[in-house]
Amino acid sequence: MTKVLVVLEFAYGKLIGVTKECLTAVKGLGVETIGVILGHNIDELALEATKYGISKVFKVDDPQFEGVNILFHTRTVEAIIKQENPNIVVAGASLYAQEMMPRLAARFNDAIFASVKSLKIDADKIEAIHPLFEEKLFVKMEGDLNKLNFVTILRGNNPEVEPDASLTGEVINFSPVVDTKDQREHFIEEKMAKVSVDITKAKLLVSGGRGVGTKEKFSIIFDTAKALGGEVAASRAAVDAGWVPHDHEVGQTGSTVNPDIYIACGISGAIQHLVGMRNSKTIIAVNTDEEAPILEIAHFAIIGDLHAVLPELTKHV
Repeated sequence: MTKVLVVLEFAYGKLIGVTKECLTAVKGLGVETIGVILGHNIDELALEATKYGISKVFKVDDPQFEGVNILFHTRTVEAIIKQENPNIVVAGASLYAQEMMPRLAARFNDAIFASVKSLKIDADKIEAIHPLFEEKLFVKMEGDLNKLNFVTILRGNNPEVEPDASLTGEVINFSPVVDTKDQREHFIEEKMAKVSVDITKAKLLVSGGRGVGTKEKFSIIFDTAKALGGEVAASRAAVDAGWVPHDHEVGQTGSTVNPDIYIACGISGAIQHLVGMRNSKTIIAVNTDEEAPILEIAHFAIIGDLHAVLPELTKHV
């Protein structure tokens, strides 16, 4: 049976969103899933990981792994790969994985499928889809499952896996494999950045763009989101204009989101914005321009002034 090793990344005591998306992507492949988690004081995290369908979790718990020394992590994961012989090693396309996974691929002299949207197994082949030119082009890549393959998966293309309390798995203590010459940094402290909202978790987003008009008029986006029980999102133009903080930005320089409903108000639909929200389950566009690019991907469109449309919408809530 095909075996997949997932590198479990966490922050502030929780598995991060892109790791949970990787577990969803792997879950649909019909494979044996094992995991590795590296850090310090991570007993609860390792146990939690077994509730996501992972049969074995290799826990590397050591004070030297507080913070991230990427060479320590690379050398230790390399040892686990040699012991377990997985067919595929998967991680989220985070800064952490973008440093470690190419190093691992080079050490094993095997293929890496970097920043892919989806993953599929067909007989003895692995297939991955990689976006190019801001998702104007997609490349299908194939690898041999009889060899080792490394994969990083982009965030925003799979739902986050939900825990199942009935699932059980084995937590295995694995000793760190380190070499003092790999020491490049020392952990001092960890601080959490203050953010006003995490729009990647929202099921409904009301998003405003340049067409809203002014900072004062942007309040209608907040009012509508509140009335509908959703969160506020924005295009880069609205953020650059100072109408809303960067935490709300969707797109190439902001967050990638995939809510159940995305209401785009006064957003023309530049490709830089579309790449961040095009996987939303239902897209509703409110725009005065019948030729706005966003209408090409919208499931529903309302041609009209958002300042007249949104108040009518909230009246019926």
